[in-house]
Amino acid sequence: MKKMLSLSAIGIDRTGIVSSISKILFELGCNIEDSTMTLLSGQFAVILLLDCPKNLDILKLKSKMKTSLNKLDLSFFLTEVDKPIKSKKSFGEYIVSVYGADKAGIVYNVSKYLADNKINITDVQTKISGKKDKVYIMLLEINIPKKIKEKNIKNQLKELAKELDVEIFLNQADSSKI
Repeated sequence: MKKMLSLSAIGIDRTGIVSSISKILFELGCNIEDSTMTLLSGQFAVILLLDCPKNLDILKLKSKMKTSLNKLDLSFFLTEVDKPIKSKKSFGEYIVSVYGADKAGIVYNVSKYLADNKINITDVQTKISGKKDKVYIMLLEINIPKKIKEKNIKNQLKELAKELDVEIFLNQADSSKI
């Protein structure tokens, strides 16, 4: 059995971050199974799930990462993952889109509604768009248990949208384009 590791890193964005990290992983025989990497206001953030050889020397990996990432002024964290959890196939995939004036509490209120209804969030992205008339945009990928009716969620999200003075849309993700 192979070792599963989680690697996260963050720091000021610059050219070569992905290349530096992936070079070390490749040289040590690690495969990137899942990842998210993004730029947030000049900060580049990386989260990776790695499938590594079972005989991998984790101290060697940490040492190589420290040497390379210190040169790029990145902080990183590496940990062993006991058992990766597989996605449940009994869930549907949906996108929640939120649009409105930027104000505190949008992320909290929408995520609380989802959590209270046992709806799992798998990805969240937020941005402020526009120069003059700024619009807060939040996109969430969610998994809805089959026992919950889409129509009920849409109705409840409409009520939440009124309370928050934003627009909220729920759409089924188009898996045919993946």
